[in-house]
Amino acid sequence: MCASREWSRIGEVVETSTLQFVVECDELDSLPELGSFVRVEGTGVDAVYGIVAFAETGTVDPGRRVVRRGSTDLRDRALYEANPELRFVLRSLFVAVAIAYEAAGRLVYLVPPYPPPLHYSVSPVQGDEIRRLTATHTYLAMLLDFVGPIPCEQLLAAHLLYVYRERRSDRDWLEQAAQEIARLTKRDHDRSRRILLTLETALGPELQT
Repeated sequence: MCASREWSRIGEVVETSTLQFVVECDELDSLPELGSFVRVEGTGVDAVYGIVAFAETGTVDPGRRVVRRGSTDLRDRALYEANPELRFVLRSLFVAVAIAYEAAGRLVYLVPPYPPPLHYSVSPVQGDEIRRLTATHTYLAMLLDFVGPIPCEQLLAAHLLYVYRERRSDRDWLEQAAQEIARLTKRDHDRSRRILLTLETALGPELQT
């Protein structure tokens, strides 16, 4: 089903492994939201789905440091317009943790059998496909186990807030997700409390609207 659908490209795979893949964006600073879903075609499967777990913008040459270009008279967007060469010396990257793949129209909530190929196009996941991916909370255990630059509780909070909005303020889904996280961390009370407090802080304003 998904293999024949047209997807909008936001970047391409520049590093890849079974657990995660690194994507360089086509446009500088055009990064997907932390915790959002992305998709890439896979080897031996129709697609690999990942969750954005980290992002950064820096120099193309890691040996060079970024230096100040602006002033009180030239700043922000105007600075980029005055220095068009910046898009050739800077790049935006994000890391996606693999949480599922699709084969023969079936979603499998496991890491893919092979890493996504280098230089393959990566697309954001939108609309009904998000509801399809989040019909189960199985993949949350994979996010809990993922070790990256951003603390687990921050990544989970960002992801649940993103899904809550994309599912049009689906409180039932959110409550079930919180219950699943509490179940998965019940043997570590301090961690469970830390995660749920972070979720409460992030989602509190949303739930009051």
